[in-house]
Amino acid sequence: MKKFSFIFAGTSKFALDCLKLLMELEVLSFKGLITRPDVLKGRGLKKQSSILKSFVQKQRFPCWTPEKPDKPEFLEEILKQKCDFSFVCAYGQILPLAYLQLFSKGSMNLHLSLLPRWRGAAPVQRALMAGDKETGVCLQLMTTKLDAGDIIGQRKIKIEEKDNSQSIFDKALVETKSLLEKELVKYLNEEIQPQAQDHSKKTYAQKIDKKEGKIIWEESALNIHNKIRALFLGPQAFSFLKGKRIKIYRSQIVRDNFSDFLPGEICRVQKNQLIVACGQEALNLLDIQKEGKKKQGIEDFLKGSPLSLKDRFD
Repeated sequence: MKKFSFIFAGTSKFALDCLKLLMELEVLSFKGLITRPDVLKGRGLKKQSSILKSFVQKQRFPCWTPEKPDKPEFLEEILKQKCDFSFVCAYGQILPLAYLQLFSKGSMNLHLSLLPRWRGAAPVQRALMAGDKETGVCLQLMTTKLDAGDIIGQRKIKIEEKDNSQSIFDKALVETKSLLEKELVKYLNEEIQPQAQDHSKKTYAQKIDKKEGKIIWEESALNIHNKIRALFLGPQAFSFLKGKRIKIYRSQIVRDNFSDFLPGEICRVQKNQLIVACGQEALNLLDIQKEGKKKQGIEDFLKGSPLSLKDRFD
């Protein structure tokens, strides 16, 4: 059985899960990792490695952390590995054409959307914020243009009202396993050919700015709910209550009529219920975090922070 060797580039927890799936495939041979340089974090400004680097070093595989992946000495080092292909998932840097051309089978990227929709940095979050009913996972050949390469294979993922960014990543990992076991292996064995994207249908998923998390209560409950679930993994949706910043992690749309209340006003408060009026309909806040405190379910939050009708978020 022919084995195909590969270099992996990535930084995130999802990228680590993807790498583990690749390493389980008998037809593949992992040769090393490309990831971000260590960063200084914490009060003591100690160097912290990416989660991927820590895993790979424990497995005693090579690891490269270039500041810029276009330096000749870095490219020469990768060429020496004599790999068949490069696999990229949430790496966060642009890989130059000189890098993409180092591999006989090319460089491929796992992207969490149904391309050409939501090219770019935050496809899961943008799909949720837009209220999309489906998203997916795409395996594509990389080009110098952002997420514009031909599609090797894809899987669709249904988005339900209860989904958030975490649950979509969980669903995506299940579909990724199937995609790697089938389409990736078929592509490497030249059993399928990549298909071009319809570039006329492209949309872009811009990187999330922390300021976008601010809730505008005059918007509909649906739009606010979409923002809350999109930003569940960070930077989180937020509002202010009695001068304190409140992060909101989980909510539920309430389709009753609360027209007697202004947007942002608390229109129902009980032992385990905190309902806030919106521009249309209302939201029941389920998991929130007060400034300087840990995340809490609403019942525990209300025990320490009693609220009344007409108290207002702003």
